[in-house]
Amino acid sequence: MDISKRDLAEKMRSCGLKPTAQRIAILQNLAARKDHPSADAVYRSLRDEHPSLSLNTIHMNLESFAAKGIILKVNVLHESARFDGDNGPHHHFVCVRCKKIIDLHNVKVPAIKIPRHLGAAKIFYQHLRINGICETCQG
Repeated sequence: MDISKRDLAEKMRSCGLKPTAQRIAILQNLAARKDHPSADAVYRSLRDEHPSLSLNTIHMNLESFAAKGIILKVNVLHESARFDGDNGPHHHFVCVRCKKIIDLHNVKVPAIKIPRHLGAAKIFYQHLRINGICETCQG
């Protein structure tokens, strides 16, 4: 996904975050990826171009972006958090062998009704995670 620096900066401002050059670089890197990287993977891809970025800075910013709803934090079957730059409505397929995460767009799931006695009044967001074995690992 190719998003301009101006659009990324505006997205940050609208969530109450100051759009620094480092934050824009991190978010731009994540938005361009489809592999649901860890903070370490984002760091490895940015460190040559942005040597002043530390792994801790990347991790803290990814967590901030996720807390503000700019990105998704996907913690499934992994030792560390994985992040998704696509925060639009979609679901995920996770391979239990290789741990690859595949976006599932345009997959409809029925609305979930939670029994009233459990105390949940309103559902704002519904995310389905399907665990299985991908074609590569099955073959």
